[in-house]
Amino acid sequence: MKLEADSYLKSGSNEVRILEYKVGNASFGINILKVNKIVNKLTLLTATPESPEAVKGIFEDRGRVIPVIDLATVLGVPRQDNGKNAKVIITEFFGVSNGFMVDRVDWIHHFKWEDVIDADGVLGNLDHRFVLGIVKPSEDHMVLLLDYESIIIELCPALQKEEMSKVSRVKISGQGKKILVAEDSPSVRAMLAAEFSEMGFDVVTASDGLEALNMIKLDPGYDMVITDVEMPRMDGLALTVAIRGGNAKCRPDLPVIVYSSIGDIGMKSRAEFLKANAHVTKLSVDELMLRVSELIGTAPVTAPAEAAEKEPSRRLSAAEVDEPAMEQPQPAKMI
Repeated sequence: MKLEADSYLKSGSNEVRILEYKVGNASFGINILKVNKIVNKLTLLTATPESPEAVKGIFEDRGRVIPVIDLATVLGVPRQDNGKNAKVIITEFFGVSNGFMVDRVDWIHHFKWEDVIDADGVLGNLDHRFVLGIVKPSEDHMVLLLDYESIIIELCPALQKEEMSKVSRVKISGQGKKILVAEDSPSVRAMLAAEFSEMGFDVVTASDGLEALNMIKLDPGYDMVITDVEMPRMDGLALTVAIRGGNAKCRPDLPVIVYSSIGDIGMKSRAEFLKANAHVTKLSVDELMLRVSELIGTAPVTAPAEAAEKEPSRRLSAAEVDEPAMEQPQPAKMI
């Protein structure tokens, strides 16, 4: 499936393209920057004993062994046709390849992040731990945006535990330093807040870029901003542009680290072009701590090793299925 992800994300334009798919009768979406390819039909799926119920097995794709996660099981949604015509969306984030089994892949939609409705404001106290946002391609149609990072962390807690164990390599004293963390994933936001607080930092969190921008306008005393890229209302790249342009009423040289699950070279280049001080791939918490140490002048005790305009919606053509979306030379990891 040819998605041409690099062609649409203009520097700091707050744009996003969403791939819409169906699980049961519900419509969901994923940022195409997370999508590596789509497999129209699995020819061989090997079961993995003692895996979580949602992990249906593993398969090989061009030398990569990829686990397949059934989103119907994760979300508690009944399948269409008992999954006979299921497709697999292969994703690449956290530096990990995974396949998400869905019933149907439909459309690519082009939005601004300000078009994304924060799920908290709509669903309130209802259980929606995997729903982060909502978009409306039309007045009578809504698409739910899922927290894929939290899905992976819940299915594979060892992944987060392994990364968090690396934090002990970098000891930082954050006394007298104030950090703003802009992150829409509750699990990642809580993890970062806990780690930085434990090191003595004064940590303030925001659930999207616009909230973070307003906080900066009200308080010029932040020593650093750590921001995700994908967030409702304003993404992390647009937030970086606002800070560097002085729109946040703060010093334009305020250190900014882009901390994104999208770890491709293109995202790193965008962050650098927009004058972010660093780009770190989630969940590389040890590298994140090292970059924080370097930028705010707090020396670590032990340093870790270096880590290596609006378009109409359209239906995907048959020719787009099973073609590689982009080059992803990194080896896959399994959950």
